Amino acid sequence: MTESARAALAFVESHREQFAIGVGVCLVSFIAGMALAAVVLVRLPEDYLEREEEAPFLEGRPAWVRVAARIGKNLLGVMAVALGILLSLPGVPGPGVLVIVIGVMLLDIPGKRRLERRLLGAPQVRAVADRVRARFGRPPLRVQAGARGSSPGAP
Repeated sequence: MTESARAALAFVESHREQFAIGVGVCLVSFIAGMALAAVVLVRLPEDYLEREEEAPFLEGRPAWVRVAARIGKNLLGVMAVALGILLSLPGVPGPGVLVIVIGVMLLDIPGKRRLERRLLGAPQVRAVADRVRARFGRPPLRVQAGARGSSPGAP
């Protein structure tokens, strides 16, 4: 064994706990990202991206419930975007772009629909989203004609 290999093994051995934490974080982020992406993609109605506006959030509930839920939804969206950015880094496994899209879907920001259509209209992202939906017996998401990645004859 060469001297550099011995030095590398000694380094790994002396930092075993840090490596275990790193591997654990990678596994948890991968599983959490995949689960979050699958749940949201399967629950989306197929015409979600064709709709111009969202339905009012928690309509008919008391104002304090709507405000608290909207704050919670936005915090969850920010956390999902942060997780998606982490999953998009080289060497970190997981569906980074899909988790970012899901985080954006949860946020209340101007231009959200346009951004969602652009991100989900990308051919690679659409292919993954449609495969996940098909696995759970759901039809593919429909994207408005003219959106990036949509075919001209798509319904």
